[in-house]
This record gives sequence, C-alpha cells and structure tokens, in this order.
Amino acid sequence: MKKLLRFVFATALVFSFGGWACAATYIFEPSPSSDLWDLDHYKYYTWGIDWTLPQGETIAAAALSFDNIRNYNSDPNDLYVQLLESANNGVASGTDNQASGNYFENQGIQLYHGIDLSDTSQDIDVIFNTGQISTLLDYLKDGNFGLGFDPDCHFYNDGTILTVNTVHTPIPGAIFLFGSGLIGLVGLRKKLKE
Repeated sequence: MKKLLRFVFATALVFSFGGWACAATYIFEPSPSSDLWDLDHYKYYTWGIDWTLPQGETIAAAALSFDNIRNYNSDPNDLYVQLLESANNGVASGTDNQASGNYFENQGIQLYHGIDLSDTSQDIDVIFNTGQISTLLDYLKDGNFGLGFDPDCHFYNDGTILTVNTVHTPIPGAIFLFGSGLIGLVGLRKKLKE
C-alpha cells in the first residue's frame, strides 16, 4: 500500500512539474529593416508585431537584443526603448529632429534607457522583468503589441531581435482529478482485498 501511495504521489508530482515544460521559442525580427535603419538621431521608430500567443502557453521570458550597437561618435547620447500596447505591423518611422527625451514617454512602459553608449560595438540584451512580461501578456490579448525606439543620437547596429520563450500552462484541475482518481483506485483496491 505504501509503495502504491508513493507511486501516486510521484506521478502527481511529475504531472504537475510537466505542466511547466518549455513550450517554444519565438523569434521576431523587424521588417523591412532588421537594423531599424541604424536608428538615425532625427527619427523615432515603431515596430508593430501581430502575434497571438498559442493556447495553453504563457510567456516565461523575453529579451530584446541589439547586435553590435554603437554610437557614431563619442558625443553624449540616449536610446529609449518602450513597450507599446499597439502599433501598426512592421517598422515605421517619423521625424522628431533629435528632440531630447523619450518620444514615447506617455505610451506603454519603458523597457530600456541607454545613456552614453560607446562608439565601440557591443551587444545589448534587454531582459524583460516580471512586470514587463505581465504587461506584454496584457497587451497581447488583442493579438498586437509594439516597440518604440527613440534614438537621441545616431546608433549603428547589425540587427535587432526580440526573443520570447513560452511554457505550457499547467492545468491544476486536471492534475487534481487525476490524483483523486488514482487515490480512489487505491481505496477500491484495498476494499476489494478485505
């Protein structure tokens, strides 16, 4: 009997942890310009992404990566990146004539503010924190979200990528029912033996 109860407990434990197994990795790259036209200082950019989170999955991690980003000279500079509730699909730009401050300040939430980036190439990974992931999940409810970029200087780069890792959402009710059913079978088997 103890062996059977251990088996039931171990099986329920495996199923509960199995619900959090990695589901998928989704990689998004801006189009038509993967480097966002090198983030010109006279412009601001929006990158809209149409995407529906697959049923049964939730976001476990997300990161925005800049490959070999660098300021065109050693002058003081700022790079603002904002998570937007929505944006037209694809990349678009507008002119702000290098106005200081974050063009997207009153929209969405700020993901990153780079200050005085070097004129030497570097990779930057902006890792979403728990609150930013929660906001992204909220924005995704209608199948669209966006990123806003405001370079207050000129930044060369070799590409920008958004990576989203998902996990399967556990189904607590199913795990509970499965465990209850196994315990019921144990009880039935015990009664039949008596």
